Amino acid sequence: MTNSIIKTKGIVLSTVPYNDRTQFVHFYTEELGKLTCRITIGRIHRGGGQRTLYAPLTILDLVLEGRNNQDILKIAEAQLLHSPYLLSMSDPAKTAQCLYMAELLDKTIGEVGEPNPKLWDFISQSIELLELTHDGSANFHLVFTTRLCHLIGFHVDNSAYCEGMQFDISEGVYTAQPIYHPYYLTAESASWLHRLLDTNFSNLTSLQLTREQRNTLLEMMLTFLRIHMPETGNLRSVDVLKELFV
Repeated sequence: MTNSIIKTKGIVLSTVPYNDRTQFVHFYTEELGKLTCRITIGRIHRGGGQRTLYAPLTILDLVLEGRNNQDILKIAEAQLLHSPYLLSMSDPAKTAQCLYMAELLDKTIGEVGEPNPKLWDFISQSIELLELTHDGSANFHLVFTTRLCHLIGFHVDNSAYCEGMQFDISEGVYTAQPIYHPYYLTAESASWLHRLLDTNFSNLTSLQLTREQRNTLLEMMLTFLRIHMPETGNLRSVDVLKELFV
C-alpha cells in the first residue's frame, strides 16, 4: 500500500518524547484539523533546526506522509513560516502567553480530522497579532481565551448583563438570582467579565485590569472550560502566567 502525500500549513501545539530517537508533535492544521505526527530526532529540516521548527505556536509548511486511516503521520518536510515563541524569548511575558495559548489549544481542540476555516483563521491571526501587540498585551491571553471559547461552542450572552448581576460559571449566564454552588463570580467580578467580553484585539488598551482582576477572570474561564470539557484539566503554564503582569 502506497503512502499518500498531504500538503498543509500546521501550528505546533506540543511535542511529546517517545524514546531517544522519536518524538510526537501535535499540530493544528489548515487542511486536516488537529493531528499527530512523528519526527525522528536529529533529522535535518529546511528552515532551521528542530528547536525552531517545533517550538509552541510555530507555523509550518508541512508535507506529510501516511496511509489511509493511519492515526499518526510522518513529516516528510517542514519549512518554517513563523515562530512567535522564539521571537518573543527576550520577553518573558509573551513567551508565557505562547506557552499558555499552545497548551490551551492542545487541551480544547479534539482530533476531528477535518478543516475548520474559522478556527484556523482565528488561531493563525492571533499568533501574528501576539507578536505585534505591545500596548495592552497583558490582556491578550484573556481575549484569546474568550474568543476561543466562543468558536468551540461556549458562548456567553454578554448582552444579558445588568449592573449588580453575578455570573453563574457552571451555567455560563449572568443572573440576579441567588447562586447556591461555589462556581460563580460576584457582582464586582462579573462586571470585569462584562468588560472583557466587550474587548477584542483592536481595543486591548481600553481594558484596565489589575493583576488580581486578571487572574480572577483567567481562573473563571478555565473553571468554565473544565466544567464543560473535563479533559481540559489543569494547565501547567498558568502559574507562570499569573506572576508576570502587574
